[in-house]
Amino acid sequence: MSMKRVVTVILMSCLLSGVFSVNVQAAEKIPAAVSQDRQAEQKSKEEKKVLASSAMKARKEPAYTKSELRLMSAIIYCEAGNEPYAGKKAVGIVVMNRKRSKDFPDTIKEVIYQKGQFQPTRNGSMKKALKAYDQGKFETKEYKACVKAAKEALKGDTKVTVKGKTRNMKSYLFFSQYVKGCRLKIGGHQFK
Repeated sequence: MSMKRVVTVILMSCLLSGVFSVNVQAAEKIPAAVSQDRQAEQKSKEEKKVLASSAMKARKEPAYTKSELRLMSAIIYCEAGNEPYAGKKAVGIVVMNRKRSKDFPDTIKEVIYQKGQFQPTRNGSMKKALKAYDQGKFETKEYKACVKAAKEALKGDTKVTVKGKTRNMKSYLFFSQYVKGCRLKIGGHQFK
């Protein structure tokens, strides 16, 4: 039974019993008012959902795990701990670019530990850096810069600023002290 019909039946029974008298035109407007109230309530709910969704996006958790941050911070420290901040971030960007590339493994751990790719995984310095990270020793200025660079790279930032110019490194897959076909030099590293 429709809302209009229910209201009409109730009003008619009240009128017939003499409880009160009602203007019939006013009675017909009641369902319309109820409908408007429902629409306003629905609109309010939808607006709240949009606001809640926006708030969730604003406090969205990082798109990386603690384990990935740990590995990325350590490899950046090992490879570029004494480099300028742009060099630290550039190392992280290369790791992330490799992760996204079809020519390299598809996890950060596999990229870092891929045979023959990162010397710190072979000479023990990566193991020492991970131990320092686990012991909470990544608190000095140099360590903190490595963690910051790792976070930015893990979030997908591919830009570095070198000598006042911003460079997009989204296609860079290699770095070393000497790289044939070098496209960018930061500190003691060349990148391509």
